[in-house]
Amino acid sequence: MLLEVKHLKKVFKTRFSKEETTALVDIDFSVEEGEYIAIMGESGSGKTTLLNILSTLERPTQGQVLLNGEEITAIKENQLSSFRRDHLGFVFQEFNLLDTLSVRDNIYLPLVLSKQAPELMKTRLDALAPKLAISELLDKQPFELSGGQKQRVAVARALISQPDLVLADEPTAALDFKNSENLLELFEEINKSGQTIIMVTHSTLAASHAKRVLFIKDGVLYHQLYRGEKNSQAFAKEITLSMTSFLGTSAQGEQHA
Repeated sequence: MLLEVKHLKKVFKTRFSKEETTALVDIDFSVEEGEYIAIMGESGSGKTTLLNILSTLERPTQGQVLLNGEEITAIKENQLSSFRRDHLGFVFQEFNLLDTLSVRDNIYLPLVLSKQAPELMKTRLDALAPKLAISELLDKQPFELSGGQKQRVAVARALISQPDLVLADEPTAALDFKNSENLLELFEEINKSGQTIIMVTHSTLAASHAKRVLFIKDGVLYHQLYRGEKNSQAFAKEITLSMTSFLGTSAQGEQHA
């Protein structure tokens, strides 16, 4: 099993009062290598907190997260940055590219921080760039790119370290419909090559491209769906029905990325 999440609980406390907010109640699930999972929930459902814990950006109040058998929730603070670089890839809603660096150097950054050899960086980028259709963008600056191009560059940066797990936080939220579809098709291709992906999203469109969808509300996983042999359109309808039935939401606007 690639990832095991065991009875996660997260309680936030304010520094100067006794008030507590429980973001996660009891989250328990596992992820096999090569899965593509979407986590869906309304604002305040706990999905972002869950992603932050999987990313090692926050620690749970209780529970464990194991990646390839290693308890990542117990890694020492001074070792977390190197762990993220070596094992996790991140795709953010706002791309998080550095305008002071070229596209090429933005993609190289995780490997530079890991002190990898320039020859290795070039070999990996030469393999990635054609697949992501960014070969002609490598010498440009991020401010010269469209939103869709920026997100493909961000995907390249996430993949170049060959991570065990890619974590995507609302990756289509800043994109129009066409670029969203292009990115989601790209994610499917990446997943077919064996890359494990966990994506947090509020979008039915985005979730319909995953193999499995987990639904979260009030810090609890309520339900899950498997795509199976369904196409994305049929799966989107099933997701919308489940959101209405299990989460008590109208799902209005959820067809938009």
